[in-house]
Amino acid sequence: MGKVIAILLVVLMGVGGAVGGYMVRPPPEDPEPGEPVVEDVPKIEAAATFRDGFIVPVLRDGQVWSHVILALGVASDQTEQEAIFQREPILRDGLTEALFLHGSLGNFDGDFTDPNAMARLRERLDAVLQARLDDPTAHVLIVSMARQAG
Repeated sequence: MGKVIAILLVVLMGVGGAVGGYMVRPPPEDPEPGEPVVEDVPKIEAAATFRDGFIVPVLRDGQVWSHVILALGVASDQTEQEAIFQREPILRDGLTEALFLHGSLGNFDGDFTDPNAMARLRERLDAVLQARLDDPTAHVLIVSMARQAG
């Protein structure tokens, strides 16, 4: 009987804490009357993920030290998904070249997910996509990225 009371007491304290947190939460911010509501999420017309990943060797002293494995996609406001898939071989060629350049400059060493390194990588990949698709709204989606010793 004592265990049941203890469990019941814990449950009641948890419910009481949740109700108390709900009651003291800040009120939602309402827009001023007459002002339009602005969406934070941009509308993307097309998004496509490449079927195969990208593998980039990371060299140290002329030897393969590790590999970076990436899954990439493309988002665009102007280019349709079908057009992206039709140009996939040309896009993969340019993206692979940019990834190898990024790796040869040592950007996959150390903390390769540092915000500055990621910004440089995105800039390189975005430039390739925008040039090869002739679409200034195209940008890369880094779906996944991992470094594997090897």
